[in-house]
Amino acid sequence: MKTPAKPHAADWKRMVATGYDACAQAYLQARAQADLAPVRWLKNRLPNRAQALDIGCGAGIPFSRELAKRFALTGVDISAEQIRLARQNVPHASFFHSDIMALDFPAESFDAITAFYLLFHLPRTEHARLLHNIARWLKPGGYLLITLAAEEEEGYTEDDFFGETMYWSHYAFKDYTVMLAEAGLRLLHSEEIGSGYTADLPPEEHPLIFAQK
Repeated sequence: MKTPAKPHAADWKRMVATGYDACAQAYLQARAQADLAPVRWLKNRLPNRAQALDIGCGAGIPFSRELAKRFALTGVDISAEQIRLARQNVPHASFFHSDIMALDFPAESFDAITAFYLLFHLPRTEHARLLHNIARWLKPGGYLLITLAAEEEEGYTEDDFFGETMYWSHYAFKDYTVMLAEAGLRLLHSEEIGSGYTADLPPEEHPLIFAQK
């Protein structure tokens, strides 16, 4: 059930972090069979040992693990428990426990950046800034794969996300196409992707964006 998230009513980022801490094992089990086609798209376009950043990497399965088979991978997640699991599941990658908005990387550090099911857990007032940061972190010609939202919702919580309360906030897809262009990211392709997990939850569809600096 959705509940509007009133401004200053709670620390939404803390809710996301503690929620993913609490449901880490259940979420990992549900994510294990996610479609890896987007990662294969990257692997067909970049050389071995290319530098990749996975934002919102979770427990590292399946996307970080698949990326790390080919690329030098860095992962970031706000959940301490998810990062603990990621370090176990993908030991040859580098992982940071942090809010991505509190991190910075040198300009042109990465050949590819992925952000699956991450953006809508940040307050939407931060979305444009993150896309600008991503564009700065990408090397010229680098790729971004990111899942977005189709419709606009200012902010709300749901109390049935793997048994935990979770926060969401997002703009509409049309707004993100403008943000991408303003950040200097060229839209190459978009398609629909599911929720990324197998669980007894309502089915979802999200726009998946392939963009290039």
